[in-house]
Amino acid sequence: MSRYPIPAATLRVEREIKKSRFIGHLGHAATAEAAQHFITRIAADYPDARHVCYAYIAGQPGNTTAVGCSDAGEPSGTAGKPMLNVLMHGGVGEIVAVVVRYFGGIKLGTGGLVRAYGGVVSEAMKLLETRDQIALEQLALTLPYALEPNARRLIEAAEGRIEAVDYGAELILHCSLPESAIEPLSNQLNNQSGGQLVVKRII
Repeated sequence: MSRYPIPAATLRVEREIKKSRFIGHLGHAATAEAAQHFITRIAADYPDARHVCYAYIAGQPGNTTAVGCSDAGEPSGTAGKPMLNVLMHGGVGEIVAVVVRYFGGIKLGTGGLVRAYGGVVSEAMKLLETRDQIALEQLALTLPYALEPNARRLIEAAEGRIEAVDYGAELILHCSLPESAIEPLSNQLNNQSGGQLVVKRII
């Protein structure tokens, strides 16, 4: 996936279900650490809340390797997992959802909790504004020093970025590039270097 939507801004929604208040928040989280920071910040805004449940996808939409969720004291599987399920099918990446609950005195039951937590996140997703994110691959390009200015220009034109440069016996540019730009850029630099370009993908 070369481009995918991510949250453009934070969003807050609130629903009352059988006298319980459910306050949902959506935000951007490019990493698991960023998601945890968002969760901590929201929790600090509601110091008297018993339940601050969350779910996040810290990667491309549907990515199952960088996800997390928590029921935060609710019965197991009634909050975090339903929230994560909505995110997984929402088509938005790098997203974190936090739902704060204030108990209103009427028990909802496990099915009611699943519907409530999932429903709040689903409602918020419908209102969420997004922007496009370009999926970038991490590369190390080894090439002659004379090609550095041209390589920088090509990387910038491809909507990539240079993360670091090693000026040793050989020039190594550590950069991030959209997947679709790697082959054409590599071909250009390889031709200009007389076959001296070495491309290494960083996993």
